[in-house]
Amino acid sequence: MVFSLRVATIDDVPDILAIYRQGDDFALSGDRNKDINLIDVMEWVESATPERPMFVVSAGGEVIGWGALEPFYGLPSFDMAAEVSVYLLPQWRGKGAAAAFIQYLADHKDALHFSHLVAYIYARNTLSLRFFKKQGFESWGVLPKIASCQELQEDVFLLGRVFC
Repeated sequence: MVFSLRVATIDDVPDILAIYRQGDDFALSGDRNKDINLIDVMEWVESATPERPMFVVSAGGEVIGWGALEPFYGLPSFDMAAEVSVYLLPQWRGKGAAAAFIQYLADHKDALHFSHLVAYIYARNTLSLRFFKKQGFESWGVLPKIASCQELQEDVFLLGRVFC
């Protein structure tokens, strides 16, 4: 399967929102992402930069996923680190699109100005945990019960990969 990757535009906002809402199978309830709306996603796209872009992934002309790099922690000493996120439509998971996205990032790490990628993964999201580990990410820590949804709390794992 051939996947194409391009920088997201405002025209992609509805697709990005739809994919985001379908991408959180591991939410403890539907409340985790119900408050994200078109305006929020427009802000995500508009706040992207050449070094911390937001991409859409397509197959056969259809937007099937999106991924983004975001600044990690916001201090200058962390400028070479970026947080990575990737979301796919459920029917496209496990078909190589997310791996192609990570490979694209690795191939363009100098232009994207990073040496380290960090991913925050909810503990119940075992598919994402396995995916990132398969891509060479290592467990760098756990944030115990840091995520709250209604009255439930959930651990978040910190995974990272060094590209030096």
